[in-house]
Amino acid sequence: MKTILVQLLCMVVLLDATSCAKKTDGPNNKDDHNALSLRLILPNVAASGSIVQMQGRGFGSSQESVQVKFGDVTGEVLELSNGILSVKVPELADGTKVDVAVVVGDNTSNIKSFRVRKIEEPIVIPKDTIEWIEDKNPNIAAIEHGIASYDEQVVKYIRNGQQLLEVELGKPSLVVVAEDEIGWGFYQFPSIRRSLSGQLAAGWGMNKDDAESYGKPALGINSAISNDGGETWTTVVKGPMAGGMLLSNGDRILVSTPEAVPLEDLDLPAPLATLQDQSTYNRVFKIYDYAQLPLQLQGTYQSRIKNGGTSWIAERGKLESPKLARYADGNLFPVFWSGDIQETADGVYACTYPGFEINNSGGIDPAGIICYKSTDFGKTWVKQGSILYQPNLSLDPNGSKRKTLGWTEPAFAALQNGTFLSILRTADGFGKSPMYWSTSVDEGVTWSTPKVFTGAGVKPRLLELDNGIVALSAGRPGVQLRFMLNDNADDWTEPFEFLPWVENEVQLTTDGLGSSCGYTQMLKVDENSFLIIYSDFKHKTPEGAIRKAIKVRKVTVKRM
Repeated sequence: MKTILVQLLCMVVLLDATSCAKKTDGPNNKDDHNALSLRLILPNVAASGSIVQMQGRGFGSSQESVQVKFGDVTGEVLELSNGILSVKVPELADGTKVDVAVVVGDNTSNIKSFRVRKIEEPIVIPKDTIEWIEDKNPNIAAIEHGIASYDEQVVKYIRNGQQLLEVELGKPSLVVVAEDEIGWGFYQFPSIRRSLSGQLAAGWGMNKDDAESYGKPALGINSAISNDGGETWTTVVKGPMAGGMLLSNGDRILVSTPEAVPLEDLDLPAPLATLQDQSTYNRVFKIYDYAQLPLQLQGTYQSRIKNGGTSWIAERGKLESPKLARYADGNLFPVFWSGDIQETADGVYACTYPGFEINNSGGIDPAGIICYKSTDFGKTWVKQGSILYQPNLSLDPNGSKRKTLGWTEPAFAALQNGTFLSILRTADGFGKSPMYWSTSVDEGVTWSTPKVFTGAGVKPRLLELDNGIVALSAGRPGVQLRFMLNDNADDWTEPFEFLPWVENEVQLTTDGLGSSCGYTQMLKVDENSFLIIYSDFKHKTPEGAIRKAIKVRKVTVKRM
């Protein structure tokens, strides 16, 4: 007999299943996206008195208005949050198999099969397998809970009766847990990489999240290593030497951010503009003509290990970008040049932010993204093109309010088919705002008009596996993973949810109250697999305390 373990909404439920797959029927009316429907019961095999979670739509907002029928017996509804019901399994005979339905008013959902576990059944832990039938909300800016994937399981992703993907999600492994409650900026913004020796290394933030922390040492241990493929981790005072990005000439390159310089220590020209961020961030940006800045504020700060070398050597990259401008943040001037770097057959490309540029009238528009190309392995970066800030005000009502940073935190990937893809963040102090995508078919010179594809998200990350599947991770709400379908940047799976959202997380404007900082990073393992690292703000310790934690999972995805 196959048995399974599913962890859902921070509760562990031990169970087993009678078959390797659970059939998930679609809603009664596919044309009415808000129609009452029951999509998943997790677990769908559990003992009487156990707590199970039911995911669906049309449940409403009041748990008192919802009934859950296990055959003819009513289960107790304990909670309704983010479209997920927590229900206590009623007293039923061991081994009983019943149909379960949700009743709201005069409406009854489709049914799902449920079996009451026999008390004497052994508890073993293989992966659960579910079938997920796609049912996207036609409102692309809507923020809805996706596929609950909090513990190890296999998901068969189905559209129109055809399985498109099989996604195997490994059990979360614990990298580090904060000893005490701690504020924003600490035990978050995680990274994962292979060190120069090939060892897996993880890192995370241990500073306040502001320009004053740029380039400064961590205020505590912020490194861990794994020697078993990411299953277990050991914290270390000093992490192994970073491997950086390996280039085709054998060099390795690593771009960094130096300490921000106080304005009082600089001899600066008059600013071109002073821009006030009107959101809760309340930042003041002074914008300067790049060409007039002192040399210490020009170029990129980076390091290189030359082919055959064994140590990093600091160097300065040169930027060739007409009309480029740089910013001071409050009383500090950071040299911040951030974005993904990727090498193709004809050069090294980077799409970076913040992309302040002087417009044709001599003014400064909200920052966009600037894409660069290097033909000398990262020593000189020449502007290819820009993704100008063009919000869709019908789907992004905060778009016209952004006067400083427009697009931020771009994910960039040069895909195997020759297309350049960028995913753009807009979320800021005005609240949850959508992510956009844009593509280029001429190596970053021109870009399509950015298009909204989901209602929220920060720090998007892209990874194309050798099998051609493109993964996209982002967060806020929670931590979400999507996969591109049909090689179409406008066609993504529903999100796989790595964490349960906290109550009203979608509406929260204080990031620290959510379930995660939302920042992730992915690292390729093989043709079909990768590791993903993320933060969990609601990790429960063995002593029952709630602490921040950093976690890693292995994900394997294949086309069917």
